[in-house]
Parts: sequence; C-alpha cells; structure tokens
Amino acid sequence: MFVTTGCSSLVGGKWAVKVNESSILVKDYDARVTEAQKIYEKQGMKFDTDQGKQALPQIKNQLLDRMIEGELIAQEVKKLGLDPEDAKVKEQEDIIKKNMGDETTFQDTLVQQGMTEPQLRNFLAVYEKVTSEVKVSDDDIKNFYDQNISYYSQPESVKARHVLVKTEDEAKAIIAQLSTGVNFEQLAKEKSIEPGANESGGDLGTFTKGKMVPEFEAAAFAQEVGTFSTAPVKTEFGYHVIKVEAHTQASSPDFAKVKDQVGQDALNQAKDTKFQTYFDDLRKNAKIEYSQGYKPES
Repeated sequence: MFVTTGCSSLVGGKWAVKVNESSILVKDYDARVTEAQKIYEKQGMKFDTDQGKQALPQIKNQLLDRMIEGELIAQEVKKLGLDPEDAKVKEQEDIIKKNMGDETTFQDTLVQQGMTEPQLRNFLAVYEKVTSEVKVSDDDIKNFYDQNISYYSQPESVKARHVLVKTEDEAKAIIAQLSTGVNFEQLAKEKSIEPGANESGGDLGTFTKGKMVPEFEAAAFAQEVGTFSTAPVKTEFGYHVIKVEAHTQASSPDFAKVKDQVGQDALNQAKDTKFQTYFDDLRKNAKIEYSQGYKPES
C-alpha cells in the first residue's frame, strides 16, 4: 500500500484521510467514533477506566480503517457501474439481518464496525460481482469435507445430572440414600449447593469433552448410562455425585448425506478467498494519504 503522511497546514484539518484523492472528513470520522463509543458503553465498556483508555485508540484505528475500506468499495461500485439497490444485494442484506436476530443488533453491529447500511450494500454489490463466476468441483467439495470433517461430525457427548455438596461425608450420604431408591432429581433439588439446582434438579444437559473440569469429565464419560457415582467425585467446586442419563459416541456422517451443505460451505470459502485477493490488490494499489495525527501507529 502506498501511504504518505499528510503535511496539511491544518493540523487534523478538514479531512482525516484521502483515498485516491477522495476525502474522508474529520467531522464524519468523529461522528462514527462517537456513535461507536455509545454502543460500546451500552454493552458495558467504560472509557474513563484504564482498560477503556487503552481500548479507545485501537477502536478509533479500526473505525478509520473501515471507513477507508468503505470508500475504496464505493469507488469500485462507481467504476464497475453496480447497483447497490439490486434485488440480490437486498436479499443478502436481509439474510445478514436475520442471522443477527433483530434490527437493533444489526444496526449496533454496523456502527461498531464503522459501517453504514449503504456501505454494506456497496460491499455486497462488489462481492457479488467479483465472485459471481466462482465454482467448485466435486473434488473440491470432497477435499473441503476431508479437511473440515470435525465440523460435520457429532462429537462424543454425555447427558448428566449431579448433586454438589461441600464435604465427602455429605456426598457419601447422598450415595447411600440413592442406593435405597431415593429419586436423584429430588435429592439434587434438596441437597445440592449448585445455584439453580433447586429448580433444575442438577440437570447439566448434554456436554462434550473439554466442557467440564477434568475430574468431573473423566468420571462422567467413564460411568455407565443409568447409573450414579459409587464414590464421590472431588473437584475445585466440592464433591459431586453424578448420574449419567445418556452417552453418545462420536460419529461422522456419510459424505453423500451432507454433500449439499459441504458444497455450499466450500463455495462460500472459495468466494471469500477470491474476494479477499481482489480487495487486497485494491488496497495495495490505492493511494492513501493521512492528515497529520490520523495515521495509525505501525
């Protein structure tokens, strides 16, 4: 990227950055920063703390970078004669909104990213143009599946409940009661010190390896389905009595059954790679000039 530090006589003057001679104004940049700060503050960030003061320069740099990228894309839209209001573009924007969950989250995310809706549509229009002819072969799809098989596989998992108590003697007493046929869920509600156990009955749901502390995981995955612990399981939280309700072994789906999904995933990755190369070249060949005080520290 060809970058020069501007020597404007107006320190931090009317423009912050020029992208191929097109200016990003200081007032627009400042407005983006203010909007983004409000979103971060709404999410709990406090910019008057040490952490906040340390984060702010990085956030500012990221916002300015997104604005530069937005300007480059806007220039491409004009150069290629694209229509950001095209039905395909709006369809893609609607998908993004749906994935975000609601309009507020969508708008807040745009602000945090330093983007506007028109800039997002510009990006989607260029992306569609650049990647429209990308295709993947059957070999590409199979290779993608082999390289990402864990993504499509079902990992080994256990469904369990537990009773958590403070001492080993308490845990042994729980086991003794269970041996006489007392209901596990009821005991968890009455005896467990885990927050919420009085409502959940000690239900931990289904979990895979790596989700629980090692001692608990080892015991739960070794235990037979339908049984409870014969000895207390000690962890940093106290002593557990575990009941295993289900144990599902790891499995990989038949490639033919997931081929359509894998094909779409492989195509998306190929499109992303094509667009990233295109955009990297675009930025590399751009003339970007920073006004004094706005060039990020390398």
